[in-house]
Amino acid sequence: MRLLKLGASVLALVVVACGGGTFTVEPQEAGTLQLPLTSTTPSGTVYRLVGATFNITGTQTVTVTDTAADTVQVPLQAGSYTIQLASGWTMERADAPGTPVPATLLSPNPLTFTVKKDVATQVRFMFKLPGDGTADVGIHVDSGGWLAGTIRVEVSNGSGPDVDPYGELVGKDVPFLISFESFSTGRDGFGVTTVHTSPVTVQFGGIPSEHLERVAASLEGSMFSFTLLRSGSGMVDFGGGRIENLEADIRFELYPGSFPFTGLMDAEGYPLFRPFETGSPANLWDASIGFAGTSVVNAAP
Repeated sequence: MRLLKLGASVLALVVVACGGGTFTVEPQEAGTLQLPLTSTTPSGTVYRLVGATFNITGTQTVTVTDTAADTVQVPLQAGSYTIQLASGWTMERADAPGTPVPATLLSPNPLTFTVKKDVATQVRFMFKLPGDGTADVGIHVDSGGWLAGTIRVEVSNGSGPDVDPYGELVGKDVPFLISFESFSTGRDGFGVTTVHTSPVTVQFGGIPSEHLERVAASLEGSMFSFTLLRSGSGMVDFGGGRIENLEADIRFELYPGSFPFTGLMDAEGYPLFRPFETGSPANLWDASIGFAGTSVVNAAP
């Protein structure tokens, strides 16, 4: 088994909803959305999001354009919201202001969050930064990979929103992100490569759903494993994967892909984890209540 150092850092800019604020809202229903615009990678490099505009919609509608401070605070009434990062932003190193660095937004955009009285809510925008990773044994990995895509919710296990909290999502598209800092690979024989990740971060976007926010929080820090299968003639099949929290009885599954894709093999004919896109059936089980759907999955180390 090898531990691979990946060729990209994943940078998280944290969004926190908590009490307090300076705008005018009803005190008994007030919360504060706090937007830190800097983040530090495990190597100690500080990055800053520059020129950002955030569009917040929900119980209130707010556009945040003054992002000169290291942390922006926006008081909000309690309720469900989406927050969208508009185009035009750049990422810079704190020690080299004015010089943009390549960065890719990975998180669903918009993201959803909920402001509750006296409850802190955390949301993170995840970014990919370029790196020069190498393969080695026993290296601590501080760079990131991910699987991202969109689930088309097709079936709900309940008879409606009053019974099934996911019933309102049927017929809707739900973007998701599974990000991780490292992975290891193993061989299961017959051309099957198993990929085991470090603890993951799970995010859902699109339609505000407190239940999906709870699922994402429950799966935070879990391990994700998936397989890649040699399909012949340079083709690879996605063999599916699973993330679960047994104590919370929550499981998010991606089933084998619906079509093979062009892949790379090692010297012994086992698939290498390289960027790919595939279709995949998906299921979310939440204490035996959940949804089934189809998804388009993009993945990259």
